[in-house]
Amino acid sequence: MSYAEIKTKTVEKVISEEQFYTLKESLVQSYLFMDEFNKQEVKELLLYVFNINEQELIERSSSFLKHKSERATQTFTIEIAEQWVEKSNIKDIPSLLGLTHTNIEIIGPKGSVSGSHHLADWLDRANLKLVTVNRFAKGHDIVLEQKGTWYEDNGEIRGQATVYTYMRVTGGKVAFIARYDNKIEAFHMSGLNEENIIN
Repeated sequence: MSYAEIKTKTVEKVISEEQFYTLKESLVQSYLFMDEFNKQEVKELLLYVFNINEQELIERSSSFLKHKSERATQTFTIEIAEQWVEKSNIKDIPSLLGLTHTNIEIIGPKGSVSGSHHLADWLDRANLKLVTVNRFAKGHDIVLEQKGTWYEDNGEIRGQATVYTYMRVTGGKVAFIARYDNKIEAFHMSGLNEENIIN
């Protein structure tokens, strides 16, 4: 169908209502992902053909950028937490210190301490290796559901249990870590819930 033929027809004869709104939303989504140089043509199409006002585009763009920023923060939080667990499992203290705030707060079964200088002693006393089963995360906060195995100094297994490790990551480093025996307590402290599971 040529442009001249389309001009003589009503909108309903060219495109269905469902197709119209699908195309409109597709263009909006494309607009959000475009760089500024390529946005103008699509913006004009949305404004003059699809009757979207500029304020709506601004609001959609702001919401998109906020969501994009939150997703980036969450992804970074997960990466730092997983690196931290990996290094703690092999007791790589130098690497752990690079991932840890100097004034980190550490909460465990025997109480709490503050400061990264406590890390080596904390890990030695626990002599624990963790395997992550599930991750729950939002923003700077993450709860790891983990299978924990405690070892004696001679390498024999002392015990095994499921634990829940809560970390808060700020500035690219772990600023808070706490280990709990149950999910309810970990969720209460972190503000997370089952809906924050990462698949």
